[in-house]
Amino acid sequence: MQGKTALVLAASLLLAACQQGQANTEGGTQRVAPEPVVEPIDPVKDPVAAVKARKQLMAGEDNINAMRAEIMALIGEAKADNVAQCRVVGFGSKPCGGPSSYIAVSVKDIDEKQIMALIGQYNAAVKAENERLGLMSNCAVVPKPAVVLKDGVCTLQAGGESAVY
Repeated sequence: MQGKTALVLAASLLLAACQQGQANTEGGTQRVAPEPVVEPIDPVKDPVAAVKARKQLMAGEDNINAMRAEIMALIGEAKADNVAQCRVVGFGSKPCGGPSSYIAVSVKDIDEKQIMALIGQYNAAVKAENERLGLMSNCAVVPKPAVVLKDGVCTLQAGGESAVY
């Protein structure tokens, strides 16, 4: 019960934080998009600069995609002998904060500290990329799913904290 109270409190704080600083001071209800991080470059007027800018933007995406692929390869099928070897971990970062999704990880055959450190680095890189690009999101809180052992594989199941470790 205490965990649910903490979850409700955290969700309320996240939603309140998402609303701060997005209202226009004149009307008080109009949302204002952040200023773009990179000045737009007209490819017709300066094609070389446009290509360089696009490559620079994509460099961050490539690094994040490589990190994601490495993590998913380490996790593999998330096989486990029992549900105590399964973990539910926030994966990615929404621009308003919090994880963009969750993944099931088995600690049966991998070093838990290593995989959690890699996931932490990935989440930080996604958060930094979101900030660099000035991305916005709906600020909805993604509920943490439960994990169950299905045919020897850690599997996420929506709705509940019952077997979450």
